[in-house]
Amino acid sequence: MLPGAVRRLYPANTTIAREHQARSLILVVTAGWAAFVKALPNGSRVIVDFALPREIALIEVSGEGGETVTALSDVTAIELIGPVHTCLSRYPQAICETILQAEARRYSRVTEHLAGVSRRGPVQRTAHFLLELACRVHRSATTYPDRFECPLTQAELADALGLSAVHVSRVLKDLRESRLASFRNGVVELHDHAGLIKTAGFDPSYISN
Repeated sequence: MLPGAVRRLYPANTTIAREHQARSLILVVTAGWAAFVKALPNGSRVIVDFALPREIALIEVSGEGGETVTALSDVTAIELIGPVHTCLSRYPQAICETILQAEARRYSRVTEHLAGVSRRGPVQRTAHFLLELACRVHRSATTYPDRFECPLTQAELADALGLSAVHVSRVLKDLRESRLASFRNGVVELHDHAGLIKTAGFDPSYISN
């Protein structure tokens, strides 16, 4: 019912927005996972953030930079035309407040990820990341599911954590053998919530319901 709103389906591996190609969108994701990817000149890449079901993804790509946004699985979304600042004059106040909250949450997540890749060890970093995903999938910053589906490949997990795929494999093995968590066949299992939180030094205050 919002002016200009369009329902979209982006099949897995589809590029939703491309770096250096100006595009401004607000996606209300109803199903599927998408990744915000920054490509580096040496051919490597960094996954800066993810968009998960029941979240709002803000895509602001200028002609001079930005991130490539890719559907990791089939993504369905309600698409609103941006940029964000123009929404304030086009949509009801409640919608505008929700969009601005989504923008603030993404800033908090990216800040936390930067702290992780620069200051946390590989095991702590991975544990922290799995707990964040659990909170976001579960839509709660105070309780954690025992398991959740996660469509990430080991390579994508490595790009998000700033580690090599081989190193990620070792870290996941350590977490599994410590009976803290496991990640197999697209499913993350949290075996010991308290132990995982202690290992990660996880403070969920940067994640809002």
